Amino acid sequence: MIDIPEYELWKTDPSPDNMAKVIESLAPTLNAEVHRYPGSKPLTRGRAKSLAIKAVKSYDPSHGAQLRSWVVTQMQPLARYNQQMRPLRTSELAIRQAAELNRLREELSDTLGRDPNDAELADEIGLSVSRINTLRKSVKPTVYDTAFESENDEMASSLPGTVDPDKFGIAEDVVYSSLGARDQMIYDLKVGRHGRTAIANHQIAKRLGVTPALISQRSSQIANQIKGLMQKGQV
Repeated sequence: MIDIPEYELWKTDPSPDNMAKVIESLAPTLNAEVHRYPGSKPLTRGRAKSLAIKAVKSYDPSHGAQLRSWVVTQMQPLARYNQQMRPLRTSELAIRQAAELNRLREELSDTLGRDPNDAELADEIGLSVSRINTLRKSVKPTVYDTAFESENDEMASSLPGTVDPDKFGIAEDVVYSSLGARDQMIYDLKVGRHGRTAIANHQIAKRLGVTPALISQRSSQIANQIKGLMQKGQV
């Protein structure tokens, strides 16, 4: 018998709500793991929940281990994450240059009909390719910043005005885990997730062979799922 009954419900209906119930039942286990490490507890807890979601998805009851034990074994990346969370100082100039770089990249993408390369970006912004690479490493925008920065964006209009980035990240992971392969690709390309470059709706549509209207519709629906999960207070 599986030690987390909510898992069976999620297995039958792998919806974001049911995944949230599984993670809620695992809360004591996750809290115990989080308190093993120093530093920001909310950030570490958010990462722990993300790891737990992946663990639930990969769990195989036939191997004999209980779900709670399996989740604990998947918490090992927390140690490395905690080390990476040590604060780094980023100058205001670097932040401004990174923001301008992102703006120019979007403009050139629309003009060229493709993602600009580093040489093209360097010519446009007046920085060296080496400096551009340094900015990418030192100033990394969050998924929240890149996905919902425009007030007119269909995703932005679907989310509340003030969002806790930690809670948003957890809700995002829960919803993302429930999406099909095409919707995951749409979200990745929309917000620059999993190492991809964020691109415009018409570029996503061209890449996936669908209409821009469908990309806009699915983006809005995904954002509404994230918003709904956050408003229910399940993350």
